Amino acid sequence: MTFHCFTKRFHAAVRVCLALGLPARAKTGRGPATPEEAAHVAQIATASDRDPVATMTSADGRWFQKWSDEVPDYNFGPDKAALWLMNGAAKEELKRVVIFQRAVSTAAFQLQHHIQDPRKIPQNFAENFAENFAENFAESLDSVTLAGLEGVLRAYENMLPTHPGIRSAELDAALAARDKGTLVQFVAALPPMPRR
Repeated sequence: MTFHCFTKRFHAAVRVCLALGLPARAKTGRGPATPEEAAHVAQIATASDRDPVATMTSADGRWFQKWSDEVPDYNFGPDKAALWLMNGAAKEELKRVVIFQRAVSTAAFQLQHHIQDPRKIPQNFAENFAENFAENFAESLDSVTLAGLEGVLRAYENMLPTHPGIRSAELDAALAARDKGTLVQFVAALPPMPRR
């Protein structure tokens, strides 16, 4: 092997190692979420409440999906509501839409309250926002889950008149709990996420 060939391979190996070792933000070339992006996510969430199918398939919906995968300072991972929705609460033709709606609603809530990773927020978060949540809401992560599910229920309610075939007994039960003021307890009773 010539020195030139060795050097070329060595440089290629170094580039691969550096690329694998760099954090995601360096790979995407982007920094933390901006206030303009947070405002854009809030607008998308509001539009999706009214028409989640149109929003999900729009340029804004595609932007949100790409942005939520790439933004380095926020984690919008699944929660127990997402698991519940995927395991039968949402009918097959509705699953993709409600998962998008849950994601955008959760992201808007997290951005509004500066919750970068809901798995790491302090346990007193719900107490600090008692005007929005029932007193003694046990787990902070559940407050983020609640926000996502509330978004799903708004979208579901708006879709029912034009898409009656999507009706789900589980989502109807969640609507009833919301209307009775017991959605916090409903969320707390959802099956937990499996341990990793």
